[in-house]
Amino acid sequence: MIRILFKEGRQLFPIACLWLAVLALGYLTKFTTERFDEQTFSAWCEGYCDYNSGATVVIFTALIALVTAYSLFPREHDDATIDFLRALPVSRSMIFVGKVLAAWLLLCLLNVISYSADFLLLRLNPESMGGRFYPQVWMTLLWRDCLVAFIFISHGVLLSWFRTLGLLIYAIYLLTILWAESVLGTSGIWSVFTLLSNEYDGSTLLVNAKALSIHTAIAFGFLLVAGRLWSGTESSVSGGKQSTLGMTIFRVILSVSGFVFLAGVLIYRVGVGTGTTTTSDLRVATTEHYRFVYKESREDTVQYMLEYAEQDYKALAQLLGVTDSPSIRVDLSAQSEHAAGLATWKKIQMDLNAFESDVSQRRVLSHETTHVLQAVESDRALARNHSAAKFFIEGMAQYTSFEVVPELERRNSNWQLAAISWKRQNIEFTDLIDEAAFSERFDPELHYSLGDLWTRAFVSSCGEPAMGDFLRAAGREEATRNMSPIIFWRDTTAQINCDLDTVNELWRVQMEALYATVEQEQFPAFKDIVIDQPASSDQVSITVKLSAYEQGDNTADTSKRAVKITMPSRFIVRIGAASSRVAAGVDPVFRGQLMEDGERVNFKVPRSMIAGSRFRYQLGFTPSAGSRYYYEQWQRGSL
Repeated sequence: MIRILFKEGRQLFPIACLWLAVLALGYLTKFTTERFDEQTFSAWCEGYCDYNSGATVVIFTALIALVTAYSLFPREHDDATIDFLRALPVSRSMIFVGKVLAAWLLLCLLNVISYSADFLLLRLNPESMGGRFYPQVWMTLLWRDCLVAFIFISHGVLLSWFRTLGLLIYAIYLLTILWAESVLGTSGIWSVFTLLSNEYDGSTLLVNAKALSIHTAIAFGFLLVAGRLWSGTESSVSGGKQSTLGMTIFRVILSVSGFVFLAGVLIYRVGVGTGTTTTSDLRVATTEHYRFVYKESREDTVQYMLEYAEQDYKALAQLLGVTDSPSIRVDLSAQSEHAAGLATWKKIQMDLNAFESDVSQRRVLSHETTHVLQAVESDRALARNHSAAKFFIEGMAQYTSFEVVPELERRNSNWQLAAISWKRQNIEFTDLIDEAAFSERFDPELHYSLGDLWTRAFVSSCGEPAMGDFLRAAGREEATRNMSPIIFWRDTTAQINCDLDTVNELWRVQMEALYATVEQEQFPAFKDIVIDQPASSDQVSITVKLSAYEQGDNTADTSKRAVKITMPSRFIVRIGAASSRVAAGVDPVFRGQLMEDGERVNFKVPRSMIAGSRFRYQLGFTPSAGSRYYYEQWQRGSL
């Protein structure tokens, strides 16, 4: 078997060189168009790791696997080189297995090379605003791609017995799948396009196990049939039909045409149903510092943004004292379930469907532009100190965007939530500068509003130019790397003649003053929490009582004095699947219902959302219609 594998490896060497050349061309293109020291895991994973994605990757995986499979047997039989293998003291079935295994190992090796190269490139920027590296996601994608390659290899080996007719059969199968999706609504697990769909449990990537299992079983069945067919087929010399030069050329032309037709069907799949690259309605508009890409249907909204884009850009540049004004690409055709906007190096993505008004869209553009300017002015220093600076990264972006594009009602609402959280949950500066620990205890969204208020105190204490000066001081060449969070902050603020303790004291005073203005009756507290799962139910019940919050105590106690509360408009519980996540907002949330007594709220959580007997949860509500959720601290429950 080993000798067969080596022999097949030599035969497949030209195919391997072809795929390696394609891979190298892809990386060469990236090297000339992107900066790899700014590559992040979330950017690398974008599209491929999204929920229910993968159709585009299926196209290329299928083509590579089919081309490789078609190089295994047809030419061996036409040139009669298969007779040499059959003269060896091994069975025909062993030869078949060896050839298929060699082709599959080749594709697995290509996957390993590609993923390893990506891993090494990602290590050039291990800590960034784009997020951390997720080994489980990376490894799951790798083994799943290898398994899918095996499935398509099995398809190709069987189809290759029919030569060009096999490609036409496969194209008809794919067209049938497209018809089923358009007419019946879905083709379900029988479609190969579901093999690379993604789901998540917290930060854990879940594969489509049912579809993979079924298609793997079918693949083994295909190989059994293909083994019988190819093992019983003689070469052109040993009894098979002789192939003339003209017939050989004709077959080559037919095979190429078949692959082109199949590729056309696969690529067409991208543009229908769950496809992701339909760009026929995209338009481009440019200003001095922006290049916008947007859908034609959003022309009115984009025109509003274009009207103010340069005005807002210049206002931001003035606030930060920008020394280098970069040009920024803005993709307004993006769609995201988790974020209205996302900024990477000199590139912004925005989901216009996430906004209620054009003013909010304009402000979020300013927010994301601030992130780009932060990276440029600090030479990515804030990204290198991401955990310590996360609240300031988001807080400065909030502060500048609200200063440039005022939304007073939204900002005041955010500030009230921040003040209540700060006071009741005893949040200190040392909590803010530890991003991971902060997310373990508090609502991660508080980084925005608390960071906005801290930046306000920073500007009041150190002056408006201090924001840009801080960025440049953090990125100075002589700055020490790998400092502890508190040393990083003391050292960098000292570089701009600003005192960190003075800023924190002013922040505390301003937060106390803001907290005093908040109407406490709008923010009741949860107490008397009861967690239960009835024996015959597949749901976990969480029941809580609403009471007025007592100053100086983190629990509600109405026995001291009767305080009227304003009943919130909505209640929610967030179940913590993991402490870190691939994308923000993947923790499942469930609405609560006010019970008949008017004092208690009941939440129903599917048991499948809770792994084991212990879990983390966070209770919250909206104090008024249209406001963000106020969340209490994370708590632990048990069944």
